[in-house]
Amino acid sequence: MLPSDYGPGDIEFWIEPPLLLSIQSDVKKMLDEGVDSQVLALVRDLRKVIEDRGLIKSIGSLTRAFNAYAIDSSYPTPPLELVGGVMTVLSYGYVGYLNGSYDRYMTGEVVFEDVGEFERVITRRAQVRERELAIRLLRNKARGRKEVDLVILDGEIPMHPLPYNLPVEGGVLARVTSIIGDLLDLALKTGVPLIGVVKRVRSRFLSILTNECLPMNDKLIASLVLNNGEYMVLGSYGDILPSWVQINYSDCELRKRCKGTGCDNIKELMNRRLNEGLMNLEQVFSGSSHSGLRMLKEIYVVFYKPRNGAPAVKLEVFNPGNKISIDDIVTYLESQTTDTGYPFLLDRVDEYVRLDPKILDYVRSLIIKGSKDLNPALLTMLQLTNPQKAYLVRRLEA
Repeated sequence: MLPSDYGPGDIEFWIEPPLLLSIQSDVKKMLDEGVDSQVLALVRDLRKVIEDRGLIKSIGSLTRAFNAYAIDSSYPTPPLELVGGVMTVLSYGYVGYLNGSYDRYMTGEVVFEDVGEFERVITRRAQVRERELAIRLLRNKARGRKEVDLVILDGEIPMHPLPYNLPVEGGVLARVTSIIGDLLDLALKTGVPLIGVVKRVRSRFLSILTNECLPMNDKLIASLVLNNGEYMVLGSYGDILPSWVQINYSDCELRKRCKGTGCDNIKELMNRRLNEGLMNLEQVFSGSSHSGLRMLKEIYVVFYKPRNGAPAVKLEVFNPGNKISIDDIVTYLESQTTDTGYPFLLDRVDEYVRLDPKILDYVRSLIIKGSKDLNPALLTMLQLTNPQKAYLVRRLEA
């Protein structure tokens, strides 16, 4: 039933009754389903497996400080939908914490593309720019211009989904391959660890511990399995990925696609995908297309659960030379974890590069004002596709 005593101060007052009833019904269904006993039993069994393998360790106390840099990018959401395409502003930068003081840098660019999947385009552009900035930092480190002990990325170190698929030579993703290879090469030469702090976790790599497809993603399982102040190193991608590819195509994908009998065609397809995936991994790990890519197999997957009660955090760690131990890296990151659940340097760089959506109409106005001889075609191209949404990007006041 609808509440009888709500008023204008309550959100229910403003929701249409049919929509409100639908929402309440779905919420009740979610609460009724909850986390079933089978999942809880699975978590207990997995905890025992991890303990038996000696993978769980306690996070120690911080004994040394590091000159660390965190890199991030940002773009306003939603982008500006114009008749001639989709436009946004991409900002990217770093924040370093060096001997008690900050070192900051930010730049950016206008992105204007007439494509259907703009989110994919801007996401890839942002990832490329972040890694180019990491390369710049490491080159400055190699030249003695900056003291850099750690480089922290917001997200995975590799940009392709894993298992890593090699792009077509000369294709649009060839540049991505080159950047990742160059980044790992420079990290190796300078001995600076690269750390990817993964926020959106959909991987199920922990399935390799049970040799079957687990029903939940790694972040959720690690959050339930680990106690506060604990961490575990699952292994390197060289060890994890071949096993995961096998489980993914022989179990996970079959469960999703085969709902009954008569799955021979799907099994045949999955077997083909399995062989292709293993071949791709072999090519990548051998460095046949780019020598730097062979080091992807040396990236370690780590999970830690902060003492402050936040969910578990997934890390990717490329640690060339092991000058800084993974134990020290985890201890450092956990010691500065905030109530967001992530290290404070990531919070700082996120705040630093964040953009107000109103900047988009400002950029549009600059283009219009900068065109003294504005022809009708250009003016049409710059018109809003949906003027009803103009309030989202109303121009910044002078």
